Amino acid sequence: MKLEEAQESFLSRCEALNLAEGSVNWYRHILKDMAASLAARGAKELAEVSAPLLRDHLTSLRRRGQASETVFRSYGGMRCAFRFWKREGAIESNPMELVERPRRERALIRPLSAEQASRLIEMPDAASLQGLRDRAMIMLMLDSGLRISELLSLETSRVDWLNCSVTVMGKGRKERSVPFAGKTGQALLAYAQARAKGPIKGGEFFLGKTGKKVCRSKARKLILRYGKAAGIEGVRMSPHTLRHTFAVLYIRNGGDSFSLQEILGHSTLEMTKRYVHLASRDVAEQHKKFSPMECLLNADTKARAGGMPLLASR
Repeated sequence: MKLEEAQESFLSRCEALNLAEGSVNWYRHILKDMAASLAARGAKELAEVSAPLLRDHLTSLRRRGQASETVFRSYGGMRCAFRFWKREGAIESNPMELVERPRRERALIRPLSAEQASRLIEMPDAASLQGLRDRAMIMLMLDSGLRISELLSLETSRVDWLNCSVTVMGKGRKERSVPFAGKTGQALLAYAQARAKGPIKGGEFFLGKTGKKVCRSKARKLILRYGKAAGIEGVRMSPHTLRHTFAVLYIRNGGDSFSLQEILGHSTLEMTKRYVHLASRDVAEQHKKFSPMECLLNADTKARAGGMPLLASR
């Protein structure tokens, strides 16, 4: 069986399982990338794939600058696919069983500060339809922590104006209701009124210039562009950063971990605890209070002001 055929058989299985569109597209992406990498190494048939070739592919992902988390998830997707092909009898043995799991690095979550978030909100031009849309998108992400897939798939009929909430389909086909604040509601309403005057070719709330659903790459580029315009540095500008920012600011403002878990749509408290841990300790502020050098210099200044002799070095 050719790799392209094997890929389609696995994707057909994913669709039969009713996996989310985003999940199917993700599997399609990593398997297509794997097939191209293996073909470049002389393996075009599924039976020709070996463990060394698969290790070479994972290594190439790192050399291309892929993040540790991306390589880790690609490994998981490949392992799932090869298990399926082995179970279906497409291969006699599973080469992924011999490929060691790559080490997963936990990068520090770097959210926007409150001041940076405020600057970002002001960047879109509220005098244009696109600016109203972009401002509403950014405010909703910062106020609700929606994933980018949930935001872009939000249907107009699922915006509850009376109760200030949106209903989205999250991971694992789990539907949930997410609240938003009055200020965010005003931004959403301003966009909705302007949106009604333009072309509408889909049921999604956030539409592009042609009236169709905004694509992920477009949304990512917009956030990156607004981040640069706002002069934001030291933070990776992405839709997921806005989700992180919501979670951290929510906890810092007094929210609890259990309601945050429900809002974010986490199946367990494990990921939510990371936000709680980060929000509960502002390292920079703590360092200002307890820096040894700061304390030493302050003591030195006080001693000089009081006319006290400094300790002689021994």
